[in-house]
Amino acid sequence: MKDLSTQQLTLATSDYDLRITNLARFILKKLPIKQGSFIDVGAGNGLFLKFFKDRGFEVEGIELEKDQVHEMRKDFKLKDVKISQGDITNLHGKESYDVVIASDVIEHIQNDEVALTNLFTFVKKGGYLVLTVPAHMHLYGKRDKTWGHYRRYDKQDLVRKLQSLEGCKVVNVSYWNVLGYFAYFFFERIMQQPIKESFRYKQNLASRFIRAVTDALLRIEELVGGAPVGLTLVVISQKKKND
Repeated sequence: MKDLSTQQLTLATSDYDLRITNLARFILKKLPIKQGSFIDVGAGNGLFLKFFKDRGFEVEGIELEKDQVHEMRKDFKLKDVKISQGDITNLHGKESYDVVIASDVIEHIQNDEVALTNLFTFVKKGGYLVLTVPAHMHLYGKRDKTWGHYRRYDKQDLVRKLQSLEGCKVVNVSYWNVLGYFAYFFFERIMQQPIKESFRYKQNLASRFIRAVTDALLRIEELVGGAPVGLTLVVISQKKKND
């Protein structure tokens, strides 16, 4: 299994990833707005930045890891994009962005409520905070610990934390990647074996076939708007405007 940093650096050289590109498309469909200022906090490999930039958003990024900031700044497709190094537990915004996204970020932070409070300071009044997190605490196991997850999230828990923020209104809650949920449950919880993700990167015939089938299933899931369970929880909340 690649560690998280190595995986991010691998993905930084690509414009497409089976998981991230499909997740970005799912988020875009759920977002009430389709243009505006956009910041990715925990930008990692830069794929969200490229996706939303290509669709007309004015994008910026913040990333904790220096190596990943360096890789994104070298990327020709991000050459005009402002990318900063920073730790969201120590950052405070000025309500400057129409869309703030933190994808697979807050599960890595011990005090996630501080991170949520700080993330919300970047959101304009009337703007949106988009969170994606590992779903279902009953799936928490060795893989989560290896990847530095303090927790997975049940829907009610994350919604409660967001609703405790002043002016925060949760507007959409969805599970995504139902196939991944059952695969994860089988391998990690029943077989007690890690899922092999090498098919996401390899170019042999078998890996390309698996990617094609999985991509088709994720597109169908996108069309129907989600499922009752999923490997990822996607929550979109809005900062209320002043009355």
